[in-house]
Amino acid sequence: MTPTAACAVPVDPPGPDRAADYGPVPADARVLPDHVLAAAGHPGPGPLFADPVWDLGPFLPRSTRQRTIVFTSVADPLTALVLREYLYSRLRRGNSALVRRGPMKLTGIFGAAHKARTVIATLQAVGARRLSEVTSVHLQAALERWQAVSAEEAALRVTAVKHLFAHSPFLTADRLLVNPWPGRSAHAVAGVVRDEENTTERIPEAIIAPLVKGAVFYVTTAGPDILAAQAEYAALTAAHRERRPHRGNGSARARIEEYVAELRATGRGVPARPARQAARGPGVPEVDGVLQAPNVALVALLTGVSKSAEVRRYLTDAATELGYQIGGIRTTLSNWPGSGRPWRAGLGPLELATEVVQMRMACWIVIAYLSGMRDAEVRELAPDCAFTENGPDGRARHKLRGRVLKGRKLAGEEAEWVVLDVVHQAVALLNAVNDDPTHLLGHKGMTSNSLVLFGSVNRRLNDFRDHLNALFSTPDGPYVPLHTAALAPDTGPPARDEPGREEGEDAEEEPVPWRLSTRQFRRTLAWHIAHQPFGVVAGARQYQHAVLALFEGYAGTSASGFAAEVATERAIAQLDYAEDLYRDWNDGHRASGGAAGRVNAEFDRIRRELGDLPGIVASPARLRTMLQHLTKTLHPGVLNDCFYQPSTALCAKRARHAGRPLPLLTTCLTCPNARRSSVHLPRLTTARAQAQRPLDAPPALTRLQRAALTTHITELDYAIAELTSTESPDA
Repeated sequence: MTPTAACAVPVDPPGPDRAADYGPVPADARVLPDHVLAAAGHPGPGPLFADPVWDLGPFLPRSTRQRTIVFTSVADPLTALVLREYLYSRLRRGNSALVRRGPMKLTGIFGAAHKARTVIATLQAVGARRLSEVTSVHLQAALERWQAVSAEEAALRVTAVKHLFAHSPFLTADRLLVNPWPGRSAHAVAGVVRDEENTTERIPEAIIAPLVKGAVFYVTTAGPDILAAQAEYAALTAAHRERRPHRGNGSARARIEEYVAELRATGRGVPARPARQAARGPGVPEVDGVLQAPNVALVALLTGVSKSAEVRRYLTDAATELGYQIGGIRTTLSNWPGSGRPWRAGLGPLELATEVVQMRMACWIVIAYLSGMRDAEVRELAPDCAFTENGPDGRARHKLRGRVLKGRKLAGEEAEWVVLDVVHQAVALLNAVNDDPTHLLGHKGMTSNSLVLFGSVNRRLNDFRDHLNALFSTPDGPYVPLHTAALAPDTGPPARDEPGREEGEDAEEEPVPWRLSTRQFRRTLAWHIAHQPFGVVAGARQYQHAVLALFEGYAGTSASGFAAEVATERAIAQLDYAEDLYRDWNDGHRASGGAAGRVNAEFDRIRRELGDLPGIVASPARLRTMLQHLTKTLHPGVLNDCFYQPSTALCAKRARHAGRPLPLLTTCLTCPNARRSSVHLPRLTTARAQAQRPLDAPPALTRLQRAALTTHITELDYAIAELTSTESPDA
C-alpha cells in the first residue's frame, strides 16, 4: 500500500446510527447545552440554531476576545450549514477517537469554527468541492500544504479533520466518507517532534529587566503623578462647567496676563497644542516634536476664561518670549532615577489620557510577571482581589484571589497567588482609574458609558515598550534594547542600500524590537526561577525584590499550575547544568572536592560508552539521557556543587543533633559530597578576598575572630590550589 493510500480508509454509507436517523437540527433549537445555560445563570435561551449570528458573549468570561460567530460571512450556504451542525455537535458530544473525549468547552468554539473553515477551504482548493468527495489523495495534498507552513500548523489542521470525521454522523448537509489517517495521531501525521522543553519564547534578560523596571516605576512613582494630574484636571473641568471664576473677579485679559506671569516666573513655556492634533491646523510648524501653536482650550480651563481669538493672539505673542512646552497641567512630575529630570516633559489632557492607558499596561505587567498568572487570569481579577493575611511564621503575606480558567469548567475555579507588595500597589492604581464593579481591568469606554475590558494586550505590550523608549532612551541607545535577529537569506540582487552585498549572500543579523506576547511572561518567569541557584529570580537584586517572598509566591501550589511549570523548567535546568559540568570535564578542566572522584568516574564511563574524545561530544542527545540520573542528587552552589548523599553529608550529620536542618556555610568545603569545577574558581577567589579584607583593615578583630577567618582563608586557598594546580588531574 502506498503512503498516500494509507492516509484514509473509506467507511460504509450511513447506517441506523448515522445522521439520517438523527435528522436535521430544528431551526429553533437552542445552541447552548443545558449545563452551559445553568452555569451561566442567564434566564435567556441564548442563540438559536438558525440565527445568522451566534452571540455567545453573555455566557463567556469577559477576557474571551471573540464573542460571536457570524455565518453570513460564509459565502456557500451548504458550507455554512455544515459549520452550524458541526459546532452544534461539538458542544454536545465528545470524540472517543481523540484524547479529549468530552464535549467541547464553549471558549473553544471560535477556534473550532476557524479551523473547520480553513480545512474545508483547503480541501476545496485541492479539488474536493464537497466533504463527501474527499479522497486520500485530497487529504495528502492538503497535508502537504499545511506542512509547508509548519509541522505544528499541520497538526492542528489534521486534528480538525479528525474531528470533522468523528462528528460526520450528525452532519446532514455534507460529511466526510473516509476515515483520515486511522490509528495515527495528528502529531505523527504532521511530523511534529515533541520537545521536552516549553517552546514558548523566553524574553531575554536584557529586555525583560528594563521593561519590568519601567513598569514598576509606573506603579510606584509615575502612577501617583498621573492620579494627581487626573484629580487636578477633573477639578478644573468641574469648575469650568459650573462657570465659577478661577481666581477672583476681573477681565479675561487680566487672568491671562496673570497666568503668563506665572509661566515666566517658573521658567515654563506656553502649553502647546498636542501633536496628535496637528491635522487641525495644517501648516503649523513643529520643533523637536512640539507644535508651535497654543493649547487655548487647556489655558482656558487653567485660567477660568472662555476660548477666544483674543486669548489665542495673546498666548501666541507670549510664546515668542517663553516658547512652547508639552502639557500644561500644573501637577509636579517626579524625576526618572539618575536623570535629574521629570519622567516626562509634561501632561495635558490628551497626554494624560495616553498615560492612563500606559499605566494600565504597566499594572498588567507587574501583576502578571510578579505572580505567574496567565493573561486571562489577570484580566478576570475582581476589584477586591488583593488581600493580606499572616503566614504560619506570623509574617504578612500579600495575596491575590482570582480564578483559573485553563483546563477548568467554563466558570473556572478559585485560586490564590502569593505576591509582592508592589502587586498590591498595582491593584490599588487600577481601582483608582477603573470603575467596573466586577473586573479590576474594566472601565467605561471613552465614547460611551458602556463598560469595556482591557484588551489587545499583545499590541499594548509592544506599545508600552515603545512608549518607554520614547521617554527614557538616551543617545547611547534605546531604553529597552533591540534584539539581534537573523534576516532571511536574500537570493535577489543587492539592495540599493547594501552595495557591497553579493547575490545569494546571507543577510547580516540586524537588531529589531523584540515582539512581546502575554505567554512569554509566565514562561520567562518560570525559566528564571528554575535556572538560578536556590530559586533566586534573575534580576531580583536590581528589582529590589525580597527573595523569600518571590520564592513563596512563585513556587506555591496555586491551582493555576505555575508550580508544575517551574518544576519542569528546574528539571531542564538541572540537566543543562550537568551537561555543562561534563563538557567542562571533557575539555580537560580540573575538578576537586570530596565528590570529584565519584562524579569524574561516572563521566569517564559515559565518555567510553558514547565514544567521545576529549573536547568532542559525539552524541549530545544521548549524553543528556545518560546524565539524567545525576540530576536527582545535584544541587548547584556558589562555591561548590553538592551531589547529595545523606549517609556522608556533613550537614545531615550535624542537623541530627539539633533536630532540624542547619546552615553550615563552611562545612561544604570539606564535605565528601562537594565537587568544584572551573565555574567556581572566580567565586572562590572573590570569597577569599572578602575574608581577607577584615584582617587587613581596622578596627582590630578579636583573637577568636582572626582565628576563624584565618582558618576559612586556609580552606579557600586549598580549594583554589586544587583547581589551579598545573599537575595532571589524574596525578
